[in-house]
Amino acid sequence: MVHVACRGAQACGLAIVASTCVSLKERRAFGVGRVWLFDIQGWITLLLGGLLALITLFSSYSHVHIPFLGAVALDQQIGVLLLAALVPPLVGDAQLATRCRLRAERDRVQAAIEIEYEKRRIAHEQRMKQLRSEIEQIEKENAQLDALNSKICNLVQLRHQLDTSSLNAKRVRDLISLLEEYGGMA
Repeated sequence: MVHVACRGAQACGLAIVASTCVSLKERRAFGVGRVWLFDIQGWITLLLGGLLALITLFSSYSHVHIPFLGAVALDQQIGVLLLAALVPPLVGDAQLATRCRLRAERDRVQAAIEIEYEKRRIAHEQRMKQLRSEIEQIEKENAQLDALNSKICNLVQLRHQLDTSSLNAKRVRDLISLLEEYGGMA
């Protein structure tokens, strides 16, 4: 599902980061995102991890005291190798945490979009229902008017048939001219 959303966003011309599928436009709108490789918290993690490594490196030590076992002598060069070996896991952890935060933000944005879409769909359905009821009401009114017109026509026709006076003949002519003028809409 995420890949389909990414392809759709790319087709629309949005810039997307491949690992998280969060568009740069969304990140700027919500104030989250990467600042060159990592997010802000990732850079803080790397900075503090680097400071801790430098403090450890430049701290002078020649032995390590292990509780209940005593002191163990260590060469400082071994410490440098251990610190160098800890840098890749630190970078990997910062990158993993960045991806997790960005994915969580993407999921939150997608959930907000889905909620908004659902609200609009419901509003659209309600509007369509309202329009249908208005159309039905208008059709009922038109049917009532047609029935009334039919009754009037029948009444004029019966009056003329019962009494062929000039007054009834004039009413028939007026009705005919009215029907011709308005095309049955009168």
